[in-house]
Amino acid sequence: MPDISDVFASKAPLRGAAVWFVGTVIGSASGIVAWTYHIDGAVRIIANTGYILALPGWVMLYAIGFSGIRDHPLGIIAANGLAWFVWVVLFFIMLRLRAIWIRSQHPKPNPVQSDVPDPSRRAFMCNAAIGVTTVGAITAPGYATLVEPWSIKTRRYTVPIKGLDPVFEGLKVVQVADTHLGPRIPASFIEQAYRLAIAENPDLIFLTGDHVQDGTQDNQRAAELCKPLVEHATIATVGVLGNHDWWGDGHHMTNALRAQGVHMIDNDRVWIDPKTRAITHQDPGAGSLALVGLGDLSDDYVDPPNAFREVAAHSATIVLAHNPDCAELDALIEPNAPKIDLMCSGHTHGGQVRIPFLGTPIVPSRFGSKYAGGLVQGPAFPVHISRGVGMSLLPVRVGVPPEISVITLTRAD
Repeated sequence: MPDISDVFASKAPLRGAAVWFVGTVIGSASGIVAWTYHIDGAVRIIANTGYILALPGWVMLYAIGFSGIRDHPLGIIAANGLAWFVWVVLFFIMLRLRAIWIRSQHPKPNPVQSDVPDPSRRAFMCNAAIGVTTVGAITAPGYATLVEPWSIKTRRYTVPIKGLDPVFEGLKVVQVADTHLGPRIPASFIEQAYRLAIAENPDLIFLTGDHVQDGTQDNQRAAELCKPLVEHATIATVGVLGNHDWWGDGHHMTNALRAQGVHMIDNDRVWIDPKTRAITHQDPGAGSLALVGLGDLSDDYVDPPNAFREVAAHSATIVLAHNPDCAELDALIEPNAPKIDLMCSGHTHGGQVRIPFLGTPIVPSRFGSKYAGGLVQGPAFPVHISRGVGMSLLPVRVGVPPEISVITLTRAD
């Protein structure tokens, strides 16, 4: 029986060219449809897998200075062509090394020796290793881009707040963060997340930034998607912007969301009147619940004096800040800092990848994995960090599924 390496080697150029061509065409087509023409739907999910497979090509292009061509058809084709050339070459190198290793293990004929190792067994073991490696190389990116990123979880928390007025006992807040509408996240998936949020019958909905991936082409659509949230929150939908929103035009994004009825409070504040359970821009007095927003820490500016103006110590206070690192700002933790009962943030996406026994290797925070996700204690007050709905740097999630958060407020003893 001919060796598998010899079979492939005999037609290696033709087989390699065929794999390269098919991979380049499929990867380029899905990327161009999603990134150049901004066509929504399932193609964006497929394009995410293509992007991961094209990473070797993108790395090479970025290394030589072509960092601004991710949405240009020629750039997408070049990245896919380079990447699939790398994959084909690596595959045939692996086959060649396999053949060399097996042949090196063949013993010389010896009529006296009877316990000669069976070369076919060595070949089987090597083939199995190659097969497992190949299957893993295919299924790992498939799972990370096609399965887990689209399996939304609902996480629930109860937060006790001192001084919370009895009328707000059991107040239900749903937080949604980091939807990242754009080439990687289709509108249909965000609609699914919002339907889950609405199904919780929330009193308040918090939108804590990164409504779009970047640019301004998706601003209006992202704002329109929020309309059902505004209609179903019994009190209000309140939001702030994130760094990705400012990568386009933060003011345009703010105006688009306000036009749909979202109360935008970047470096601003509103109150909830305990008597009417309605949003007001003036402190209604004792028992009020203050909602304070901070600007994005990296791409906007944070203005605590303006954000907390007229917020009295008698008000229970919740802060919305896209970046959880705001919890470490001197202005919020010094002895004379404003009273804060809870901060709600996003931005870190839970790190998007969590490796068993190793944790989250990459978290976009100056404080490592402290603010990766969930309800944690900051220097002066608790911080809830949503792991988000969308994806940012790389379109993958492993061990960190997307989520919406349900926070129930209760009176502290």
